[in-house]
Amino acid sequence: MTTSMQFKSLLGATLLAALLAGCGGGGDDGASSGDGSTTNKFTQNATWTFTLPASGGTLCYDFDRKVEVAACSGNQWDLKVTSGGRSATLWTNSGVSGSGTGGAFGSPFDRDWTTLSTWKDATVDPVDGALPSAVYFADSAKTVFTGTNEIGVAAFEYSLNNDHLLYPNYRVFLVTTNSASADAVGTTGAPVFALQVTGYYGGASGTASGYPSLRWIDRANPGNVRTATLNASAGWVYFNLASGTTVDASGEWHIAFNRYNAKLNGGKSGSSTVAGFLGKTPAGFYDSQGNPVTAKFAATDNLAATLADLTASDIAVPAAASNWIKDDITSVLNPAYAGTYPNTLDYGWYRYYPTAAAATAAGLPAVAHLISANPAGASLLRSGEGNSYARFHVTNISYADLNNSSSAQTWTIQFDVQPAAAQ
Repeated sequence: MTTSMQFKSLLGATLLAALLAGCGGGGDDGASSGDGSTTNKFTQNATWTFTLPASGGTLCYDFDRKVEVAACSGNQWDLKVTSGGRSATLWTNSGVSGSGTGGAFGSPFDRDWTTLSTWKDATVDPVDGALPSAVYFADSAKTVFTGTNEIGVAAFEYSLNNDHLLYPNYRVFLVTTNSASADAVGTTGAPVFALQVTGYYGGASGTASGYPSLRWIDRANPGNVRTATLNASAGWVYFNLASGTTVDASGEWHIAFNRYNAKLNGGKSGSSTVAGFLGKTPAGFYDSQGNPVTAKFAATDNLAATLADLTASDIAVPAAASNWIKDDITSVLNPAYAGTYPNTLDYGWYRYYPTAAAATAAGLPAVAHLISANPAGASLLRSGEGNSYARFHVTNISYADLNNSSSAQTWTIQFDVQPAAAQ
C-alpha cells in the first residue's frame, strides 16, 4: 500500500472514529472553524535551528512563541524532535507523545511544501473545503491490540449491522509481565496471563460505551477464571491483572484502557516489561478472507461458547522472547521510508544515504550514513494548545564535518504560522 493510500485509509478511519463519540467509541467530531475565506491566515513565520542531541535526546519547540521548551513539558510546545543519533523522528504534542491537544494533518509524503504553500487556512482544504478537527491525527500507541479494521483495534469489530456498535471477537491475547523471558506458558518465572476482551458497554444503564469487560487467567492456574469491567469512558484506566484491581498510572499496572484503545506497561507505553501476543481467534468469527461473519458476532451465546478458548491447547505462544509484541508509538509525521537498501532511502523530511556509493550519486562526499534535508516534504501541525496551526518543512541539515557522518548535525525547520487570533 502506498503512503498516500495509507493516509486516505487513516483519514477515513479518523472520520469514522469521530462518529464513535456518540455511538460506542471516542473521538472528536467537531468541525474546524475554517470559513473558506480567501484571506491568508498564515501571517507569521518562525525558524527553529538546533543541534541534534545524542541518541535518545529530545528537543521541543513552540512555534507561537518561537522558543524551545525545556523538558518538553506541558501543552505549550508543538513539535518534538527525538534523536536517533544519525537521524531523527518528529512528534506532535498529542496522544501518547504529549499532554497537549496537537496533531498533524498528513505525513511529509502526502502533500509537498509547494502544495501546502497555496493553503490560506489550516482548517480549510482548498479542494475539499472545511475540515473536521479529527483529521489532525494525534500520536498513538501501536500495540498487540492494534488492528487493521476501520477503527484500528484487534479486539472489536464496528457497526456490523449499521448500528454504530462495537462487537467483541473474544480473541485470546497473552500478556507477559517479563518480555525478556522466553517462558511463554508462565509455569516458571514471571506470570503470563491469557486474556479476552468480552464487552464494551456498561455503567449505570448497562448500555453506556467505554466500559470494556475482561476475562483472564494466570496460565499457571488456568482453573481460576477472573472477570472485571472497567470504566474507561473518560480517559486511561490502569489495571493490575495479578490483583484484579485498578491502580494509579504510577503504580504497578499491566494493562490500561481508554475507551476501546488498550496499551501494556512496557515498550513505549510504560516503564515495566509487559508485552503481548495474539494467541488465538475463536472459530467462526471471520471467513477465509478475514472478513467478520456478522451472524456469528450477533450470536447470544458467544460469551459462554468462547470460554474454552481461554485455556485451549492450540493457543499460539511466542517461539522466543523477541516475538513478544512490545508497545510502540506512531505518528503520521514518521511514515515508512521509500526506497530500497543500499540505494537512497527517502524519509520524507530527509534522505538517507546508507553507503558511500549512494552519497556519491547524490553529489555528496563518499561517506556512508549521511543524510540531507528534503525541503519538499511538508505537513500541517496543530499546536499543543489546540488553537493555532503551522505548516512546516525541514530546510537544511548540515554537519560539523561533512566527511564524518557521526559529527554534530545542525537542523533548520521553518514554519508558516496561523496564530490563534486568526481562527
